[in-house]
Parts: sequence; C-alpha cells; structure tokens
Amino acid sequence: MKYKTLFSLPLIALLLGCTNTNPVVDQRVFSFDTYINIRLYEGKKTDGEYLEELIAKYDKLSDNYQNRDISNVYTINHTNDDVTISEELYKLLKTSFDVNKEGATYFNPLCGSLAKRWKEALKNKQILDETIKNEELLKMQNTTLTFKENNVVQRLGDAEIDLGGIAKGYVLDRALDYLKEQKINSYLINGGSSSILLGEKKSKDGLFSVGLNDIEGAYIKLKNCFVSTSSKSVQGVEIDGVSYSHIINPKDGSALNENDAVIVISETGYYGDAMSTSMMMNTIDEIKTIEKEHNLKTIVIKSNKIVYSHPDIEVLHR
Repeated sequence: MKYKTLFSLPLIALLLGCTNTNPVVDQRVFSFDTYINIRLYEGKKTDGEYLEELIAKYDKLSDNYQNRDISNVYTINHTNDDVTISEELYKLLKTSFDVNKEGATYFNPLCGSLAKRWKEALKNKQILDETIKNEELLKMQNTTLTFKENNVVQRLGDAEIDLGGIAKGYVLDRALDYLKEQKINSYLINGGSSSILLGEKKSKDGLFSVGLNDIEGAYIKLKNCFVSTSSKSVQGVEIDGVSYSHIINPKDGSALNENDAVIVISETGYYGDAMSTSMMMNTIDEIKTIEKEHNLKTIVIKSNKIVYSHPDIEVLHR
C-alpha cells in the first residue's frame, strides 16, 4: 500500500511516500492552538494514544492564558508567591530560562505581557504606544523566576512568562524519548506551523522530502531530526507599508524582524524552536556563529528568496 500525504505549513510542506505492509497509526490532537498530527509507521495504537496524551499534558502546563485545573504557567503569572508545580513543568521552565542566558539569543520567556500588548495593538491595526512598550521592557528587566527545591518556583515582578517559542519543541523531545524507548524508528509528528519531528521513512534512503512553500519547487531531504520554523507571514500585519510580526524582539520591544522566515534543522526540538524564534532578529553572521556552537543547520528567507542556507543543506528543485 502506498501512502502519499501533503502537510501544508506557512513555509514548509512534507511530501510523504512510503510503502508499508503494516497498518499506520494516525493520531490527531488539538493542542498549542493547532492540530498536531502523529503518524507512526511502526508501533501500536497505544503508542499514538500515549503521545497524544503527552502533548495535551504539556499544552495545559505551558498555557499562559487560562487556568487548566492544574498549576501551570498561568498560575505562576498571577502570583508572586511560591508555586509548587509538576516536575515536567519545572524542567521545561528551567530549560527555557537556561536558553535565555545565552548571549546571542533573542529568546526570552519573560516577554509574555509585552507580546500580549503587541497582539492587542496589531489586532486593531495599531502600533504599540512607545510608553507602553518601555513600561513592558522595564517589567522584564525587573522580573525574575527563582527555582527552589521540590519543584517550587517563585516569580518576582510583573512580567509574564510565555513559553510559546519553545514548548512544542520541548514536548517533541519528550516524544522522541518515548519513541526510542519503544524502539520505533519510522515516524512523523507534525506540530503545526512551527515544529516537526522526523524519523526514517520506509524507503531505501529513509529520507522525507521537505518542500519550501514560499520558494516555488524547492525542497530538502531529511531524516532523524527536528525541523523548526518561524515566520512573520503567519500572523504578520502591515501598517503604513511596514510589516509587523507576532514575534517580538525582547531587547528593544519592537515587532520588527530582521528576517521574514527562518527554518532550523536540529538534534533537539526545544533548541531548534527557541533558535528559529531568536534568529528572526539575528543577522546572518550571528546565525552562522550560533550554528557552529550548537550544531544547527539553518535556512533564512527574505522576500521569498533564500538569502542564506547552511553549507551542508542541499536545496533541490523540481
């Protein structure tokens, strides 16, 4: 039996063709404000159900918009008291704040309230007032998250935590841990517009074809990796001829990006997601430095053209 499926994303599409005599496990879960598709070419339905539950759990834990009957990011954002959280959320938060400490990154988990203010302004086709922007930046500078024993955290300050730029990649890392434990090698988890986990396709070379939608006829071939994408075409708004993004620069508080889109190929989902977000503000030279330090491969797009791709990435054309 031959399976050929097209997954459309703002910038990337997966063209799948594989011959497989075993039934394919297909699961679909709505989490992180998108549909996440789980496809296992090996394993059992219970494996797909486990992954579905795992993804849904991290969606609840990382939610910064509402209380989900569990101590989550929303809970932490609405108190300056100690909060006892699950070990899973504790580790996710610790990972997120560790990434933020790196010098070249524009990823900052404390930009939640700033991002919300920009979202409200852009929804009304307005630019965020400079005074409000500076107030939010000051909040970020004066807010800390302290990690204590027994999975206790304390946020001091008024800036809100937002894990939207890292949570999906992180949960895909946990999904990969499970797949390795179950010795499942052939799989695809499509995390919507930003995060994809690829195993090996049931073919001779095991490679998936990943098409670049904004570059007509262009694609790359990959396996056993994460693909993370950030793009201002997803929720971008043009005002007076200027393109503003939902991806906020945490250093100057603006909604202006250096790049139109960034695709990162990585060995870890959390870091690929965080860096694809950061690299929307990074220069090409900064991106090259980050690639070398963290074993990443990157494609940068501006005006529907590839302006940079890692030397080891072969961009093919149909």
